Amino acid sequence: MDVRFEDTIDTTKDLLVLGIFQEDDESSYEFLNTLLAKELQEALALGIFKKTYGEVYPTKFPGLGYRRVLVLALGKKEEMTLERVRRLMSKAVSSTKNYKLESFSTNILSLIETTGKISAEELGRAAAEGITLANYSFKKYLTVNPENIDKEIQSVTITWMKDKENLQRGFSQGKIIGECTNFAKDLVNEPPMIMTPAYMEKIAEEIAENKNVKLRVLDKKDLEEKGFGAMLAVARGSEHAPKLLILEYNGSEDGSVTALIGKGITFDTGGYNLKPTGFMETMKCDMGGAAAVLATIKCAAALGIKKKIIGVAPMCENSVSSTAYKPGDVLIAYNKKSIEVTNTDAEGRLILADAMAYTEEKYKPEIMIDLATLTGACVIALGSSISGIISTNKELQEALQRAGEASYDRVWPLPLLEEYKDSMKGSISDLKNAAATSYGAGAITASVFLSHFVKESKWAHIDIAGPAFLLEGKDYLQKGATGTGVRLLSYYFLRNS
Repeated sequence: MDVRFEDTIDTTKDLLVLGIFQEDDESSYEFLNTLLAKELQEALALGIFKKTYGEVYPTKFPGLGYRRVLVLALGKKEEMTLERVRRLMSKAVSSTKNYKLESFSTNILSLIETTGKISAEELGRAAAEGITLANYSFKKYLTVNPENIDKEIQSVTITWMKDKENLQRGFSQGKIIGECTNFAKDLVNEPPMIMTPAYMEKIAEEIAENKNVKLRVLDKKDLEEKGFGAMLAVARGSEHAPKLLILEYNGSEDGSVTALIGKGITFDTGGYNLKPTGFMETMKCDMGGAAAVLATIKCAAALGIKKKIIGVAPMCENSVSSTAYKPGDVLIAYNKKSIEVTNTDAEGRLILADAMAYTEEKYKPEIMIDLATLTGACVIALGSSISGIISTNKELQEALQRAGEASYDRVWPLPLLEEYKDSMKGSISDLKNAAATSYGAGAITASVFLSHFVKESKWAHIDIAGPAFLLEGKDYLQKGATGTGVRLLSYYFLRNS
């Protein structure tokens, strides 16, 4: 997508999107076209257009040289936020697509700049995210009636009157963040027959073509030799061999290491604790954490983040077969702790356990952050708009919360309560992989289990089960994968490197 920044409105585009604040006089566009100003006055007088936030008014194209002209209500100046910028720009994109056009010009950002509430760099970043995310579609397998498929926007012109340099810098960052989020969405949206551990390895190899990124792969034989007993058990029922993918991003010669661990179950049947109809159909999304980690490494390299980041993706499939692991099995994890399997559908924490223990031992990260579509309990608690976070370090938790608020890839804290510390104790083993139902609090007890596999690192667990995959699209996020975690971590590293 080609993006240009001009001092005047570009009359060569298909669609012109003009902004108007609720406080603005409808005659404010007389300088552009007196007929347009008059039409707005009439629409407001008749109640057809009320200037409420997000409202779109299609004009009668009063001789401005465009195929279409829209007026987009920006709401009240005092209520402008970064998220509203994203949503307004996504409105411009969706309107362009609805008219089956491929380009638009807009003055929205120049108007928002006048509020003084958002810096030019932040404004550019949020605008780019809104445009890039809204422009996404996953259509590689569509073959029927291609003319009915939404066209992607090819060209955008943004008018800007003041701090063009900082706007462009922010826009460049936002475009990278948006594209890497879309990259993660592509990975999760792939059918599970394609998205196997071996396929994910090829994706990691492409990311490692960047000069600052190195790939290490532990295959099944390596995992057996090193004692990844929990991860190997989960993979036992599948014909697809497990792999541990490790992307080492060296953005700085100095400083501490931050490790990212992403759950990579390429399809989750539930194992012998089989998922019922209505709960299995979307389980290709169970590698959303791994997708977010790979995409974040790709994003960090593109942004030039000055940090050492290790991205770890334990990849396997949880299938049912005569060789699959069973309830009652006792596994020996990488850190030598024994785990009784009480539920084969609590497999994500098993592969994370081995990956986390190995990563801490080998790389000694100061900070370790794991992302996982881990529990339905977190979805019940928080819904599909926000992830849950549990951390052993208040400073880390608050930094991630701030990054989440700025990126709107948000996290909400859950407590790692003392009362639940015994919930994962086994009767014939050190641990069990699922707590008794009497405890409830499934998102917290899962975190209690994971806490046994971190010793020294400052640790945050992010349960992305709710927002990682949507059954219905909203705003700039389409139905299906959302790339949850990529914007959160990208903003975190931009602010902490």
